[in-house]
Amino acid sequence: DITLVATWEQQQVVPTVYTVTFDSNGGSAVTAQTIEEGQKATKPADPTKANYAFAGWYSDSGLTQAFDFNTPISTNITLYAKWDVVITAANATVTVPVAGEHPDFNPISGDSSRYTVAFETWYSHEPPYPDLDANSVFEHGKYYSLRIRFTPNAGYQFDSNTVFTVNGEATASFGGIGAREYSAAAYATTYTVTYDANGGTGSMAD
Repeated sequence: DITLVATWEQQQVVPTVYTVTFDSNGGSAVTAQTIEEGQKATKPADPTKANYAFAGWYSDSGLTQAFDFNTPISTNITLYAKWDVVITAANATVTVPVAGEHPDFNPISGDSSRYTVAFETWYSHEPPYPDLDANSVFEHGKYYSLRIRFTPNAGYQFDSNTVFTVNGEATASFGGIGAREYSAAAYATTYTVTYDANGGTGSMAD
């Protein structure tokens, strides 16, 4: 009798690999990645594009499905960059403080198609810096501040270089991009009296 013993040799399995291609939609080039099946793509450094802010990678050219880089790769895929327009300047209009009148709580966006503005608070510059309400009255010669928040609409972004103004005047930040503070003193409304000599000689200052 004879016994035959089988021997086995482990066969090396060649993994399936896929290509992840990045379409930057007019931005700087991003190198494609070769990924083994079941592994995850590495999120690349954000591309750049003049006058635009990068808003993420999407798995469809219509930019409706944001791509999750925790998703295992199981096919060749192209990812598409989404871009938001950078707003370089934003302005709001509000009634300036006038002595004897109530605060204006309705700031108006300078371009509502790109950004909105929302009221935060009016407050007095004198300790204890109380907030104002609809019944408050501005006092002559005293300083007041208005805090409002600019918010970009979909498809737009502010960045650290965006210039925010209220009534065309410079503002200060009170926390985060778009959170702005405008200050002004309250004075009585003034009017101009002009003198017309009505055919006579000489003149008088307004």
